[in-house]
Amino acid sequence: MNTVPVDQSPAEQVPTDRRTDELTEGEETPEEIHHLSVVLVESMNLASMRALAYAASLRQPVLALHVSPSEEEARRFCDYWTQWGDHLPLEVLESPYRAVVAPLVHYIEALHEQHPDLTVTIILPEIVVRQWRYRFLHGRTAVRLARALRPLPKIVVTTVPFHV
Repeated sequence: MNTVPVDQSPAEQVPTDRRTDELTEGEETPEEIHHLSVVLVESMNLASMRALAYAASLRQPVLALHVSPSEEEARRFCDYWTQWGDHLPLEVLESPYRAVVAPLVHYIEALHEQHPDLTVTIILPEIVVRQWRYRFLHGRTAVRLARALRPLPKIVVTTVPFHV
């Protein structure tokens, strides 16, 4: 283990290997981590409700995020959101070509650039079916999104399963 001479300040007396690790990691204690949970909401269904309830139970700031293919569909979703009670802030992204992963990745990257001190937790509702032959009916958006976000620091992707 490499140490520095005793005549230096206490901060500089930390072993050099440990100082290097602290510089690359940046977060050492739970108090230094600031969270934002982003829940992806495709539609107002039971799986989405469960994911929203889970995010709210974490007692951290929560943002709901919806990707809509058109302005009309976005308005319709906002109406459903208001009827539900508008309990959480909602951000709606329009993606005219029904692309989901790319607009989400761009939004999350921009959010991360604006607030680099935040640890952003992406919460995805996941429908889990009992029989394997029905699995192809449900998209693999969660897997693709997690793979696309993996290179970004301070981004956590988690799923909330809903069994049908």
